[in-house]
Amino acid sequence: MKNSELAKDLKLVEADESANVVEFTDTLRELRKHVDPNLVRQREGWRDRNGNVQTVDYVEWHTVADILDETAPNWAHSVKDIRTFGDVIAVTVAISINGVTREGIGTGYAGSEMGIKKAEHDALKRAAVKFGIARDLYKKEFDAFDTDGAPEAAQQEADKAQFPSDPVAKSLSDMVTTKQLGMIRAICRENNLDPEEECLAVMKCKVNELSRRAASSLIDHLLAIASPAVPMRRAG
Repeated sequence: MKNSELAKDLKLVEADESANVVEFTDTLRELRKHVDPNLVRQREGWRDRNGNVQTVDYVEWHTVADILDETAPNWAHSVKDIRTFGDVIAVTVAISINGVTREGIGTGYAGSEMGIKKAEHDALKRAAVKFGIARDLYKKEFDAFDTDGAPEAAQQEADKAQFPSDPVAKSLSDMVTTKQLGMIRAICRENNLDPEEECLAVMKCKVNELSRRAASSLIDHLLAIASPAVPMRRAG
């Protein structure tokens, strides 16, 4: 092939890549727009330090799918991983748009069809948030939680609500179960976390000292932080 023809082909490839990048940037800008208020739902979130129930704004999974259909018709999704930890099922869903893939993890009760569907739907929404869909609703929720009263008092109340005040088991029958230990270690292994370090940080004790209730709280904590973002790749 002549040099002139090779240079021409290279320019065409570069132009095509540039067009893809511009298209993807425009798509992201559209996805990050505020969701129509008529599509936003509310549910009970948490109790503040005065005992008042605070509501949380959210969107249904099918609303997210509709937004993707309208804004990025070439989007695709797939279930990347399904794992069960005792009574909990964790589903990882990947969404791809113009060659860029981002993942989300959702959890539900493994013993029912509705719980499994909930896990997949939550995973889809969390993957979509990483493209910008309804991100303002999530930010609003965290901002409201963080500013509920004085920062220090809010954090203390959050810790009390999430973790038991005395996480150490008082009897053999109350000790962390084998399934709970396996789940804690599996979640940490999959997300490059040290179970002992995490347990010491939030519970101030060792994993094998936990009560069943404390172990359950630790599992919820690990699942909440175990949502790794997938690096954005250039479309091509």
